[in-house]
Amino acid sequence: MKLLPFNPSFVKDAARSAKRIAMEAFKKVEDNVFTTLLGLPMLIVSMYALRKEGCEEILHLWCKHQEDVAMCPRCGNFCTDIHEEDKRCVRHLDIWGKKTFLHFMSRRFDCEQCGKPFTEELPFVDSHRRQTRAFEYHVYELSLSSNKKAAAKSLGLSQSTVRDIFNRWAKLKLNCPGDHLTRVLGIDEVSLKKRHKQFVLIISDMDSKCILAVLPTRERDALENWIDGLSEQQRKSIRFVSTDMWAPYRQAAQRKLGHATLVADRFHVMKQLNSRITQLRSAIQHQSSEEVASLLKGSRWILVRNRCDLTAKDEAQLQKILALCPELRTIYLLKEEFRCIFEKIDTREKAHKFLTTWVVKAQFTGNKYLSKFLTTLKNWWNEILNYFIENTTNGFVEGLNGAIRNIIRSAFGYRNFENFKLRLFAGYGFPTNPR
Repeated sequence: MKLLPFNPSFVKDAARSAKRIAMEAFKKVEDNVFTTLLGLPMLIVSMYALRKEGCEEILHLWCKHQEDVAMCPRCGNFCTDIHEEDKRCVRHLDIWGKKTFLHFMSRRFDCEQCGKPFTEELPFVDSHRRQTRAFEYHVYELSLSSNKKAAAKSLGLSQSTVRDIFNRWAKLKLNCPGDHLTRVLGIDEVSLKKRHKQFVLIISDMDSKCILAVLPTRERDALENWIDGLSEQQRKSIRFVSTDMWAPYRQAAQRKLGHATLVADRFHVMKQLNSRITQLRSAIQHQSSEEVASLLKGSRWILVRNRCDLTAKDEAQLQKILALCPELRTIYLLKEEFRCIFEKIDTREKAHKFLTTWVVKAQFTGNKYLSKFLTTLKNWWNEILNYFIENTTNGFVEGLNGAIRNIIRSAFGYRNFENFKLRLFAGYGFPTNPR
């Protein structure tokens, strides 16, 4: 039986590794270089040790407390009477590219006023933790930019340790402050799995560019329950609600936020129109000659993309398509005119006039595919016009869709909704500085 070679380069977590370090291994520090590099005003480096572990050199720093006083967490009294001390070791940020561990005495003080002992609270490390706060936040940020497995490998930690640190810091952003007021509320869903119709509801603050809630379903009841959980002041602060064209969202907003202006997201409106153009193109392609069908094949994105974004090659193909397909040309030009209304008009009153004129032109074509879009336009008329009040869109949440797909891809999917929710809040939750 062939045994795999032992790899000693994997350094265990701080507490297990540090207990093998004897005081004799440390050398006295002659200057304050290590203290400066450490950047922790509470500690002064007095000794250091460099130990070879596998292929790596590990730096151990023995530190002294700068002050011999601590404040009692119960009464606020300053105490100098040390009850007991015990050696403690924690992992810190790398110094000179070397894994660094801090050794110091964990102190318990006797409080004369309370008559009870207490453990000193240190600002750079939390109680019962094996890593400093700065190192934990480094692990957290590294997990955001890659994934937990890669972060664990690069830092020489176990995946369970990285997962514990990540979850701990991510939960700080799970709930925004109770007094946070939202002016523009964004509502949109994200598909977790293709072809499974598994949607989660993303609720966001469009001004602060942050996620307020991630709900496991896009049903109306779930949204209404979330709104019910807001304080009266938070509900009143919401002036605009931007949604895609999903009827339950409108119903929930009308029932629970009747004072707010409901806005249909312009990109979803354009998506509806583009889908009708795609249907028309497909119908023409199946009924046309081989020459026309060959030209239309693969031209979907040329027809639905903004004309100003087309390359010279795409524009040349577009001109051929419009020349050979008069009906498609008429609908395409109407589509571009409709887009220009949203980009050029800056008031609701003007938009009403231009859109009314556009509807007349669209009705005159008699096209059945365009007729379906006109029905949608009629059903969402006021919500569409409300866009022109402040040009409110769901752009932030729509931009999240691509980011969320990358998150799901890098994690090879999520089986647990709570883990997925935590990951979203970690990257896009209420902006805080947990350090």
